[in-house]
Amino acid sequence: MKFFRCLLISALLPISSYGAAGMFDQFIIVNSGTNTYYDIGATTANQDFQGASLGTFTTSGSLLLGGQGKSYKNNSSDVTGMRLFYRVWQGSPGGSFNQFNYAFQSNLGTGPGPDFSVNQQWGSDVAGSNGSAFYTSNLLTGLATGTWNLEVYSQIGTNGVNTANPISNNNNNANFTATFAVVPEPSRTLLLFAGVAAILMRLRRVG
Repeated sequence: MKFFRCLLISALLPISSYGAAGMFDQFIIVNSGTNTYYDIGATTANQDFQGASLGTFTTSGSLLLGGQGKSYKNNSSDVTGMRLFYRVWQGSPGGSFNQFNYAFQSNLGTGPGPDFSVNQQWGSDVAGSNGSAFYTSNLLTGLATGTWNLEVYSQIGTNGVNTANPISNNNNNANFTATFAVVPEPSRTLLLFAGVAAILMRLRRVG
């Protein structure tokens, strides 16, 4: 009887008494002159980042990374920040992740999180309180030619009250991975062909 009484009391308690925090509408921003948004935990018209081909870049090109996302909190739980983790690798996954912190952009009011939660937006693009966009350093710096993998996941920090700290958006612990290619500068390639052509012409004349 005591067990069923406790069960009834717990069933009558509001969900808000347990608190909660989480993430939704997560995006990656790829900038190579203009911004392209990719979904990593969102359902929009944007292309999914997972499995995407980000394009082909020359060794002197530019590939910058940014992001945006939303968080929710209720009761005594609090979200203290949002960040992006990323690494670039070739062949097998390896290397440590770099951390990129988002700026707080705006309060979005209540819902759609549980129990009329307070929603907030964070990011590196021009939105909310951000007067200008900011990005990672150039991901192409120092990369050899070939096909590369860009692996990312997003994360929020919380106060740890009635919720986990941190909370990650990581594709069920598999993270999100896209690919891109790096090729030589066209001018160098043309010079190489021109040099080879000049050598062949000389060999023909000698012969």
